[in-house]
Amino acid sequence: MTRRLPALLFLGALIACGNPAPGGNEADAVRSVAGDTASFAVEADSLPILVPVDGTVEARQRAVLSTRLMARVTEVAVEVGDRVRAGQTLVRLGTDDIAANRTRAMAAVRSAEAARDEAARHLARMDTLLADDVVPRVQRDQASLGLTRAESQLAMARAALADVETAGRYARVRAPFAGAVVRRDVHAGDLAAPGRPLVTLEGSGAREVVFSVSTEVAAGLKPGTAVTVAYRGGQTEAPVRAVAGGADRATRTVEVRATLPDDWPTGIAVRVLVPAGRRLGIAIPASAVVHRGQLTGVRVATPDGVVLRWIRLGRTLPDDDAGNRVEVLSGLEAGERIVP
Repeated sequence: MTRRLPALLFLGALIACGNPAPGGNEADAVRSVAGDTASFAVEADSLPILVPVDGTVEARQRAVLSTRLMARVTEVAVEVGDRVRAGQTLVRLGTDDIAANRTRAMAAVRSAEAARDEAARHLARMDTLLADDVVPRVQRDQASLGLTRAESQLAMARAALADVETAGRYARVRAPFAGAVVRRDVHAGDLAAPGRPLVTLEGSGAREVVFSVSTEVAAGLKPGTAVTVAYRGGQTEAPVRAVAGGADRATRTVEVRATLPDDWPTGIAVRVLVPAGRRLGIAIPASAVVHRGQLTGVRVATPDGVVLRWIRLGRTLPDDDAGNRVEVLSGLEAGERIVP
């Protein structure tokens, strides 16, 4: 057996030498492949540079409701998720102090009105006496000054009453628009203070993604520029609606808002790919990629036929006239031919 093995190997080598690859050269091999199956050449292309940043989905119409009063919360009429109509009462505050202040203010107004009326009558008497040359003009002038002071006191009393009435309107926190309650920060018995959030309301309708970018990236953005928003394995294009006029001094970033479809849930974190120029690279149709478990590859035409070559892919590029394309990071060179 050991003597026959070298002879068999020698015979196999002769047979292999007698059967060269058909075509004789690389060009003929590629042409033979292309004749049976459509293939295309890999070309270097100008690809967009996309900077990934984190973003949050928000409703365009959003209000964090608070009050100008320092008062106890007597009732919170809504829960998170409730739908409300415009003008509906959401939170009620205690009005005992307001009622007492209103009583004092009304009494002050009545007193000031009586003082004004008396000063007016006194001035009228001084005018009559001055006309009869009974009193000197200085007494008439003092009576006129007294009326002016009484009128000023009445104006201040009425302003104080108006402030109390305005404060009374803040005892009921109402919905400024129709929407849904997305946050509740107080309960009955809590102390409400000026500026403290009570309820957060979001309107139904337009949604937008809010994110921040460096000043250099923001310089290339304007209303209408498309950014790519990725969420739950999918992605969508969102046109920029607004770019903040100035940068945040602490982070040196600029806030950007882009419009999303109305059915997107709010409060979720998303990944935003922001265009920041272009660079030379290779991208191929997603339909040409072969998936084998965690591996990705393409069928490449070689002098010996079509071979499956594993490649490393990058991001999926936005839709264009050619359809979805994926960036190839390694494994392919410009000039090679791919067989779909």
